[in-house]
Amino acid sequence: MQLKRRANELRVFKVNVNKNRCFGCNDCVVSCPLNFNQLRKDGYLSEKNAVLLVRNGVAYPIYNEEREVNCDGCGVCVSICPARAIRIEPMEGK
Repeated sequence: MQLKRRANELRVFKVNVNKNRCFGCNDCVVSCPLNFNQLRKDGYLSEKNAVLLVRNGVAYPIYNEEREVNCDGCGVCVSICPARAIRIEPMEGK
């Protein structure tokens, strides 16, 4: 039996980056709508407000359960990635 979610209940997703495929092009970072909103609001992106960042030539996801903004599963990063290095999946129990 599949449980229905309430309309106002947001799901949280985990971003997985295949570090063997990613070459750090930054497309995922700049295309992420949540990153864009945080950049517009704060004027910068950091580990405190971003969903994805690139460091040392590789993208990495950021998740912090105490923060308001985490991946919402829109899939923009997956579709924009030229290396096909990104997958997103729902976090269990979230």
